Amino acid sequence: MNNIINPFEYEGANNLPDNDIIGYYIEDYNFSRFIQSTKNIFLIGERGSGKTMTLLYNSFKIQYKIANQKSKSISFDKIGIHVPCNTPLFHKKEYLLLNDDFKKSIICEHYLVLSILYAIADTLSEIPEIIESSQSQKLDFFSEIEYIWGVDLDHSSINFFESIKRYVNKEMIATQKKINTYNSDAFYENALSFSSSIMPFFTLIRKISLLQSSHFLIMIDDAHDMNKYQIQTLNSWIAYRDHSIFSFKVATAKVNRPVFITSTGGSILEGHDFITVDMERAYQNEETDFFKLAKKIIERRLENIGLKGVTAEEFFPVNESFSKDIEKYKAIAKQQAEEKYGTNATKSVQDYIYKYHRAMYFRERSAKANKPPYSGFETIVDISTGIVRNLLDPCYWMFDNALNNNKDGITQISPKIQTQIIVERSQRMWDVLRNGLDKIIDNCTIEQGKQIFQLFENLMILFSKRLVSDISEPRAIVFSISQKDTHPELYKEIIALIDLARKVQFIYTRIGNAKDKGKQEIYYVPNRLLFPSLGLDPHGQYSRVSLKVSDIWNAAVNNKQFPINEETSTSINLQKNLFDE
Repeated sequence: MNNIINPFEYEGANNLPDNDIIGYYIEDYNFSRFIQSTKNIFLIGERGSGKTMTLLYNSFKIQYKIANQKSKSISFDKIGIHVPCNTPLFHKKEYLLLNDDFKKSIICEHYLVLSILYAIADTLSEIPEIIESSQSQKLDFFSEIEYIWGVDLDHSSINFFESIKRYVNKEMIATQKKINTYNSDAFYENALSFSSSIMPFFTLIRKISLLQSSHFLIMIDDAHDMNKYQIQTLNSWIAYRDHSIFSFKVATAKVNRPVFITSTGGSILEGHDFITVDMERAYQNEETDFFKLAKKIIERRLENIGLKGVTAEEFFPVNESFSKDIEKYKAIAKQQAEEKYGTNATKSVQDYIYKYHRAMYFRERSAKANKPPYSGFETIVDISTGIVRNLLDPCYWMFDNALNNNKDGITQISPKIQTQIIVERSQRMWDVLRNGLDKIIDNCTIEQGKQIFQLFENLMILFSKRLVSDISEPRAIVFSISQKDTHPELYKEIIALIDLARKVQFIYTRIGNAKDKGKQEIYYVPNRLLFPSLGLDPHGQYSRVSLKVSDIWNAAVNNKQFPINEETSTSINLQKNLFDE
């Protein structure tokens, strides 16, 4: 165990070596079958929910390596091409210098096409079987693509695809020079488009014997980083009716999710042009999808450092006194429930225990007592709020702390270290809020930063009061917004604040059933890592608090506390994801 690495390193997936992606990724067949399909797919989820890792794992470069490692035959039926959008090329702003929308659109499509061409060539250039299969046709390929594109390629490259990569790099530089030439229209005459460049390229490479029946999965990653012209262009491609050769898999965050307007002013429709797959899973208890995924993620990473067979629960044990106290209050809650409903009302008794036993624990703690011990794998899942990156962050710092105090080896993280790190990370979030989100978010004013802090502070006060109150849903820590139509202007201000907080993941959104049958509404879920530094329970329950627009506005703007109203609590059924049916 000497020179051990931290298994909970949470570097962005784009920065991970291929073998780490293979070693860390927990394959979900439900996601893979959609990505490996011939349909257009929008993969949505909060930042850190695993979108990039999912695309990379399903890319052909990774699938090829997995097949080789397992000594399996290589399938060329689906060729996944990963195209990252969070790159300097996608962030070029030269198009803003132009006044003509048409020319802006041409420039943006040109750069988008170059990015995809490079990604295709880069993927295929790393597959020896494809290179070998294409060598006999190399001269024909050069001749045909040079004729169609009207360019001269470098024939000295080691293979055809390396020549394409060189051409793309050269064209990027040439484009930059042409755009920077004042009042030059030379660029627009030779700008590339999907139909003039990528489609002929697909037709050409499918002449390679191994690729004759291949379907190309163009994986557009971080689409929320694209500008509006790139998005409109992409939507136009998605609207293309014939997807026998290619399809798009588009990963995007929920915040700033791209619109569905095409470059011609039309729109693409869900169910008709694409399918949406939500990456986020329910995470409320150990029976939910996210809890199971989190357990697999942790145990896979433990296995990678030689701790095979060690469960997540064993590695992150619960504080013993906390466990005993929880069991004590379960017994008390059971006794109260049986007195109220009778010993034969099993479901009512179990529901009562679920709702009240943890509330009793927090309610009856002395006001002078230290903060509760926050430990155990379930607690770590709770404070992740269902986001993979949030799951790994405290684990990383816990392991780092334990390693500093134990150089010989680590077999578990003590409850003391767990509590220390969780409270520290929680306090760090509050420090960011208190200092003002205007310091870290574009287009957030000082006043809005102050209002967001006041909103979250008053939400925590509300949840704290509910936890110690004799109400039916004391552990509700999710809220919905009521009376939106009554105060539309106030609602608009509130949503602006919430959207700013969502950008830095201080709050998330979920979809659930509304009180009106058949309708659904948005629920707002504060990041549960905010709870521990205030001594609150991050576990929550399946219920939400309905908050009036006027009360939310007063909490944010006037720093007024929320009123507690028994009628505002309602049990909820958060929408199941596509795979929970």
